[in-house]
Amino acid sequence: MIVYAIFLLGPVIQAVYMSGWDWDLLSPIREFIGLDNYVRMFGGTGLTWSITHDFWMRAAVLVLALGGAWLLRHRSRLVLAAMIAGGVAVWALMGVHPGPGGGWNDEAFWVSLRNTLIFTIVSTPLLIALGLALALLVNTKGRGRAVYRAAFFLPYVLPISAVTLIWSYLLNPDRGLVAGFLGWFGLDGIPFLSDPALAMPAIIVTSVWWGVGFNMVLFLAGLQDIEPAYYEAASLDGANWWQQFRNVTVPGLSHVTILVAVTQFIASFQIFGQVYIMTRGGPGTATVVLIQHIYEAGFKNYQLGYAAAVSVFLFIVMAAVAAIQFRVMARTS
Repeated sequence: MIVYAIFLLGPVIQAVYMSGWDWDLLSPIREFIGLDNYVRMFGGTGLTWSITHDFWMRAAVLVLALGGAWLLRHRSRLVLAAMIAGGVAVWALMGVHPGPGGGWNDEAFWVSLRNTLIFTIVSTPLLIALGLALALLVNTKGRGRAVYRAAFFLPYVLPISAVTLIWSYLLNPDRGLVAGFLGWFGLDGIPFLSDPALAMPAIIVTSVWWGVGFNMVLFLAGLQDIEPAYYEAASLDGANWWQQFRNVTVPGLSHVTILVAVTQFIASFQIFGQVYIMTRGGPGTATVVLIQHIYEAGFKNYQLGYAAAVSVFLFIVMAAVAAIQFRVMARTS
């Protein structure tokens, strides 16, 4: 508890304290400003609400919330209600935006938050689905299974710097392997990392390649914990592969799926290394993310108080997701 208080709880308390001050990194003079940093972060002028604002992104949030509620439909009604209510609340809040002549107090915060949400909404389902698919493929008793498991897990062992350098080379439009492959068909190299429409998908692909092996291992452990007698009984009852997967595998992996979903959401929401090394948030602001915004506010603009306020917001989001995880795990245990 002493170690926890010093190295985990202490910095959180310090961040909350710093968020109430105009705290310059280089100046010893600090001024208490109360909630001004939070007003700067969330406030704006001429704000309005529209049902069509960021329609597809908001629809994705709503679909994910309803999908999570469907997966947990046999669990606690309180958890289902909280998940649906949270999804609807986020959907509604995302409809707020500046009207004509208006603007956010900190436009960069909302751009970074939007990019972070896009990355999380796209990458998290991919990492969960592919991790489960790979676990099903390697959960065999055939020869060579250890080689396949190691091959899929190996990228996760690499440090993020090595991963990003590998993919930066692969995606280089002049001398990368992808450009060389396209050249066989007489096509020019594609500037994945310098095209605003392709930079974020390239980072998502890199992140999925890097992290899917870890999820595979978690799902594989969950698959091996399912009693084989359940599959034998289902087979004797005439259940096909899909029916066995739906009625035996999915319920048997409920705890693991919740764990993977929550941990992957938290990891995706804290993305930084891939973006900072591969694109530095560019081109323009196409890939700038929340952690990068905190870093730049605190250590480039020397505004530690405001950076602390943004980090407190990020901490609250992570704590809320963790609380949902603990609640669901308690209800399903």
